[in-house]
Order: sequence, then C-alpha cells, then structure tokens
Amino acid sequence: MGRFEKYSKWVMALIFAVIVIAVYKTFDNFNKIAEFLKTVWSALTPFVIGFIIAYIFNMPVNKIDSGLKKSKCAFLNKNSRAISITSVYFIAILLLLIVIRSIVPALYRNVVDLYYNVPKYFDETISALVNWQQEHNITLFEVDELNATKAFNNILSSIDITQFSKYAQGVVKLTSGVVNFMIGAIASVYMLIEKERIISLGKRLCMVIFKKETAKKFIEDVAKINDIFSKYIFCLLLDAVMMTVLATIILSLLKVKYAIILGALIGVCNLIPYFGAIIAGVSSVLITLITGGLLKAVWTAIALAILQQVDGNFIGPKIMGEVLDISPLWIIFAVTLGGGLFGVGGMVISVPIFMVIKMILSEVIAQLEQKKASERLKEEKNE
Repeated sequence: MGRFEKYSKWVMALIFAVIVIAVYKTFDNFNKIAEFLKTVWSALTPFVIGFIIAYIFNMPVNKIDSGLKKSKCAFLNKNSRAISITSVYFIAILLLLIVIRSIVPALYRNVVDLYYNVPKYFDETISALVNWQQEHNITLFEVDELNATKAFNNILSSIDITQFSKYAQGVVKLTSGVVNFMIGAIASVYMLIEKERIISLGKRLCMVIFKKETAKKFIEDVAKINDIFSKYIFCLLLDAVMMTVLATIILSLLKVKYAIILGALIGVCNLIPYFGAIIAGVSSVLITLITGGLLKAVWTAIALAILQQVDGNFIGPKIMGEVLDISPLWIIFAVTLGGGLFGVGGMVISVPIFMVIKMILSEVIAQLEQKKASERLKEEKNE
C-alpha cells in the first residue's frame, strides 16, 4: 500500500478535476440537459397521473376491501381486492360521465352568460353607487361613470370568450393530454392490484440500503406520513365534492343566478382550510348582490353561513375524523405560510406537510427527553 500513497494526491486531484469538468459541462449544456429531463418527464407523465389516481382511490378501495373480507361469502372473501377496485372505478367513471353530460354544459352556459352580462352588472353597480351618494349627499370617493365603464370594457375585451368553446371542444378530442390520462388511469389499476408487491419491494430495498434498525424506523415513518397524506387528501376532496353539491342545490332552490358557478367556486375554495370558506362566501354574496339584488344576497349569505357551520361542525369532523389532530391556530399558520411561499397549491397541501413536520418534531423531542431522563438517572446512581 505504501508505494500507492505517494500517488494519492494525484488521484484526488484527478477526481476533483473530473468533478469540475462534469459540473462545467452540466452548466455548459444546461439547455440540452433541461430538454432531456423534459423528455423524460413527458414520457413518465402517464405514470405520474396513474400514481395520483391510485393514491386517491387507495383509501376507498381499502375500505371496501376490508368490508368484503369480513363477509361470510367465500367468493367475496377470495375476490375482495378485485371487487373493491372494480367498484371504485365503476363509481368514478359513472360520476365522470354525469359531470361531462350534465354539469359541464350547464357550467359552460353559466360562464358564457356571466361573461356577456358582466358589463351590464358593472354599469348598474356604478350607477347605484353614484345615485346613493347623491341621495345621501355623501362622497365616499369620486366615481366617473364614463371612465370607469370604459376601463372595465377594455379589460373585458382582452378576454376572448370564443377560446372557452375551443377549450371545451378540445377536451372531447383525443389529444395527448387525454391519452396520458387514459394511460395513467389504466396504470393506476395495475398499481392498486400490485400495491402489496410494490410496498414489499420498497421495504426490501430499504433493508438493503440501511441498517436494520434504521430501515425499520424509516419504513414506520413513511407509513405514518402516507397515512396522514392519503387520509387528508381523500377526505378533503370528498368534503369539497359534498360542499359543491349541497351549495349548488341550496343556491338553485333560492333561484340564485349562476348557482352552478358559485357552487363549484364554494367546492374548490373549500379545499383551502378556513380562508377558502370565507373567500367563497364573500364572493358568492357579492355576485348575488349584483345579479339578484339585496334581498337575495341576504338570503344567500344566511344560507351559506348555515351551510359552512354544518360543514365545520358535522360534515367536516365526520369525514376527517381524527385526521386533523392539530389546533386551528397552527392550521391558519400553515395555510398562511404555504400560500405565501407556494401560492394556492401551497395553501392546499400546507396542512398535511405541517402535520408531518409536527410528527417528526414530536418524535425528536420525545427522544431528547428520554435521553435526558436516562442521563439524569445515571447521574443519580453515580451520586
């Protein structure tokens, strides 16, 4: 070994030079590497979509699977996994067909009607504001009707409503996005079927890479994180769908114009804890005030307030169960921080991420407390 030691510096220098050249070539050919990564991502997109679908459907599949395994029927016990996967996908396809056939056309008509009537609603609102100030001899702020209308119409004219029809028609066509979704949907079925084998392979890989104790701890932590994310995401989506349906029905009964748009808005905003309900509620009341008058806006506000209370005290807790084992203060903190850093997407996923961080910190603190307690015991014994 001694005769090779004098070459060790040259070997290290050579390795360092290779690393420097590799880094330089990476930045020098950054566009090519970016294009290559983009190509790889494009090829893997169907499988990413498949993983997302499988991850969302995994919870209801497991629920049905566990229920069928308790059945006394031998056929149901033997084929519980296949039946549960088939049932979930059948329900999902049925709901998708209902949405495409019934809800999407009505939603599209609502959007087009709202687009063409917005200038009229804007003019009426400006006129009402000017008249109110004149009647009460109050000037809260100067309003130039002509300039305000002109500025608003300029903004509106920049939006081409004909593009909406093109996008709607594009959904029906067999585009690359639809093809990716179809491949992803098929891949998700096989992911759910092969779930146990994939998990087993991952565990074996962990055992090979890490030490036994480290691997066990890693597998336990991943299982906990997966449990938090899967339950939270599925329950959040289920709650959003229920709120969309209930809000649309209630607003339709109140004969609120654009009830479908507002119902969809309430459901989507419900994905954002706390702030989403406020944003959707205020927006819905304001739109109803402009399109339906003060009395209808008041009834809408009362109805949505009651609905949000029902969701917050009954529907939400019933669906979430013990998933949100976190105080409202920390939820507001997580949503605010996530929104500030990553926008709307950050607001949606901030809560489960914060729950994971909270879980890890709790474990670290518990380990430190245990270590301190053992050190104190040793000190007391030595004394």
